[in-house]
Amino acid sequence: MKQLQAIIGIPSAILLLLGLYFSYQPLLYIALAGCFAALVIRQVRLHKYSYMLGHPDRRYDESGYDASADPLDQAETYAAEEEEREK
Repeated sequence: MKQLQAIIGIPSAILLLLGLYFSYQPLLYIALAGCFAALVIRQVRLHKYSYMLGHPDRRYDESGYDASADPLDQAETYAAEEEEREK
């Protein structure tokens, strides 16, 4: 996935610079689409680290129970509780 991001992102960045330098709008739009695709791939690739990068207190409210309606937060809370039970 990292190689795909580089294959799309590096040429898109070069095309973006060329499009800006020569003021050629079709090239500029193609390069922007490529840069956007590379950033989306990056987000997909880093999604598995979202639990580690999150703030520890975001999972619990003051009472200690999860009050979030976000399914991702609920899944992370469940995974964290499972890890605590295994210890």
